[in-house]
Amino acid sequence: MKKIIYTIAALTLMSGMAVAQDEVKKDSLSLLTERVEKNEGAVSKFSKLKFSAYVQAQAEFAQQDGKTKTGKLTSINKDTESDFFTRYGIRRGRLKFEYAGKYAKSVFQLDITEKGLGLKDAYFQMDEPYLKMFGMKLGVFDRPFGDEISYSSSLRESPERTWLYQNLFPDERDLGAMMIVQAPKQSALEGLKLEAGLFSGNGIRQDDNGKLDFIGHLKYNRASSNVEWGLGTSLYYGSVNNADTLLFEVKDNQWVASSVERNSTNTRLYYGIDAQVSVSTSWGLSNIRAEYLIGQQPSVKSSFTSTKANSYDASAPFNYMRNFMGWHVYFVQDIYRLPVSLVVKYSWADANTDLAGDEIDNKTDLAQSSIGLGLLYRLNSNLRLMAYYDINSNETTNQIEKYSKDLKDNVFTLRLQYKF
Repeated sequence: MKKIIYTIAALTLMSGMAVAQDEVKKDSLSLLTERVEKNEGAVSKFSKLKFSAYVQAQAEFAQQDGKTKTGKLTSINKDTESDFFTRYGIRRGRLKFEYAGKYAKSVFQLDITEKGLGLKDAYFQMDEPYLKMFGMKLGVFDRPFGDEISYSSSLRESPERTWLYQNLFPDERDLGAMMIVQAPKQSALEGLKLEAGLFSGNGIRQDDNGKLDFIGHLKYNRASSNVEWGLGTSLYYGSVNNADTLLFEVKDNQWVASSVERNSTNTRLYYGIDAQVSVSTSWGLSNIRAEYLIGQQPSVKSSFTSTKANSYDASAPFNYMRNFMGWHVYFVQDIYRLPVSLVVKYSWADANTDLAGDEIDNKTDLAQSSIGLGLLYRLNSNLRLMAYYDINSNETTNQIEKYSKDLKDNVFTLRLQYKF
């Protein structure tokens, strides 16, 4: 009898232990499942975050009147340098973060060099989730004008954008809100895209009044098996504050001043046309890009550069109205299957089309041109070497002694870029 009781007790105890073990196993399995689900969620979120960067280290060798983008001095130091001078530094050190969600993405980009830390991009973009036709962009980002602004500095085949773009659009970016409309795929208008918005006009700086500038770019792109081409047109319509009571305009081939109300506004108006074509052959990819710009630029007497603020400072009134014109063309040829490309670039710009030659007594009104010759060598997918020589020329006038002849201002740039 005792044996029977002991046997029943042992079986009951073993059964309880088995149930307990099953419960432990179930609890362990649930815990493991929860951990897997949590890790999957973390990985999913992390996969939406993209990080990229590039660094451009370069040396510049300039003639005595040349202008460099690196180094503190921008002209020759005659006490220590002779026929040319050398400057070197980090031209760009970009750090970019992008987080893409279901219907929107956010981008934040910094520029880090020996000069300090600066903001380049800070915006978010929303896309219409169904038709994929509409979008909106808000924050600090590239101005939607022409082709060269939005062409990344890490991809561009010349060290800098053209002189005209650098002066019309310093910093390339602006604070604003933009609408994006593009024709749906498989439709008769596929390839057509409109970008248009309102911007502060101050570049990467705080807005200081309620005035907004309009910028728009209408573009049409098409592609086939070995040819890709695009054609676009742009408009910039805005205003610049005149902190003076005088307005200067060219009449009868000379500057004439007229009286205006202090803090009135002057119109900032640009028109642009851009075109691109790429052809792939057995010789390699051939790429041609060109742009033509005309317009009206409110500027100060000594500089053509656009304002970076709607200043109410009477010491820097943007009251010189200049009619300008300019154009540029790139030709880039890959060399067969080699990781090498040849680059030829020509640009021409006239900051004041109403004056020419000896009618000019202000260097800001002189026209200028540049021929750039370059060689690109892609060492691997991350590393690119650029050798580029700018041959610069300027319009001459006997009214200014220094500019009675062409300046010695050619610049050779040697750049090593690492991108990841």
